[in-house]
Amino acid sequence: MKHLEENNTTYKSHWLRAMSMSVTLFIHAWIPSLFPTYASDKMKSES
Repeated sequence: MKHLEENNTTYKSHWLRAMSMSVTLFIHAWIPSLFPTYASDKMKSES
């Protein structure tokens, strides 16, 4: 639970965010033209 505390988030919100990101990346893996900058945009917004 240290990870949740360090990121000031709840288990539920962390789960929802992680699941939404994984679904998007799964789609991108099959159809690369969809969401081409999704991962890099997310990483930039985290900084």
